[in-house]
Amino acid sequence: MLTKVFPIATGRQRSFTPEGNFQVVNKQVNPPYYKKNIPGGSPWNPLGPRWLGLSAPGGAYGIHGNSNPASIGTYASDGCIRLRNEDILWLFDQVTVGTPVSIVWQDVGFEQYLVDNTPVKVYFNNQELPPEFRTFSHQDKPFIPLKQLCSLMSYQINWNSQANSIDISTPAAQICFNPDSKTLLINDQPIELADPPLIMDGISYVTQSTMETFFPVEVNWQAATRQLYLTTKPEMIEEIQKPQLVSSINPQFWQDADWLP
Repeated sequence: MLTKVFPIATGRQRSFTPEGNFQVVNKQVNPPYYKKNIPGGSPWNPLGPRWLGLSAPGGAYGIHGNSNPASIGTYASDGCIRLRNEDILWLFDQVTVGTPVSIVWQDVGFEQYLVDNTPVKVYFNNQELPPEFRTFSHQDKPFIPLKQLCSLMSYQINWNSQANSIDISTPAAQICFNPDSKTLLINDQPIELADPPLIMDGISYVTQSTMETFFPVEVNWQAATRQLYLTTKPEMIEEIQKPQLVSSINPQFWQDADWLP
């Protein structure tokens, strides 16, 4: 499950950075740069504040920080994978020795590699939604646009710019969460999610497990036919007028609804 996306720098030539499936074999805080005898922690150390060593053969390859932020997003290294220092600090705390690492070469953009945009037919209480209900899949998991879903459920949703959080008001609960966090608050009680919300092109998406955590709805994903059925639970059906939901939606709403992630 995708949690975060970081810009990186890789080898000056494609052959410099090894491709394949590896593992994290060691972790170092403030690694020294032996090649030029630069001590760990120095602002001139090209390895930055953290090092995740990889099992790739042929040399000491790792994922690390850097002393040249302008190199991020370019082909600049001797083969290692550079991250911004703030990004490697976050990643270092999430990763354990033994974590699998896949390094692949892609001739397409990351978003195209990440998602399957083959059209998905979405049904809400057995009524087909317009194609503007932008749903995609990744690794056979459907990703559902959160704001459009809240509109179907007649829930209020707001973006809290100060807290960098999404706030949802339902008849039964106040829900608050951050797009990159697996923890959400339901009536101020923390709940751990299996999948954090994902932001793609400025729109927040949630997976089936996340949606079923705080929405009174059942999700039936039929990957073979790319059909997604969203069905409100019996106690909610009387509160949601099925025929009016889709017929009353102005198609322009789906195109103008990007003010909230």
